[in-house]
Amino acid sequence: MKLRIIPVILASVFCLEAGSAFADSHGLETMQLAEEKKCTACHSKSESDALAIAPSFENIAQRYSMDEADRLVEVVLTGGEGHWGSAEMPDMGVRTDVSRKDAEKLVKWILDMGE
Repeated sequence: MKLRIIPVILASVFCLEAGSAFADSHGLETMQLAEEKKCTACHSKSESDALAIAPSFENIAQRYSMDEADRLVEVVLTGGEGHWGSAEMPDMGVRTDVSRKDAEKLVKWILDMGE
């Protein structure tokens, strides 16, 4: 009986590791997207990262819930001010264009940091 359980346990451990690797690669891929779209010109991933002129992604995740994702996607797409103190998020013409799909992916990734 013990010999039959060992392959099941090993398979379970492998699946957990594969899932963890997928999550890490997804996060890395989205961080690369944030860099490509120049989000990191103003935002850092965390407070412990280099000085930033805008709130860190982790601070945003702490302030907003997934229920506010649609509103945050609009902020990413349109820019504006008054979202976080007096800092202004530049309009799309000033920063790299972000598609709705990319904005949704970035917002989900940021808000997942708060969970």
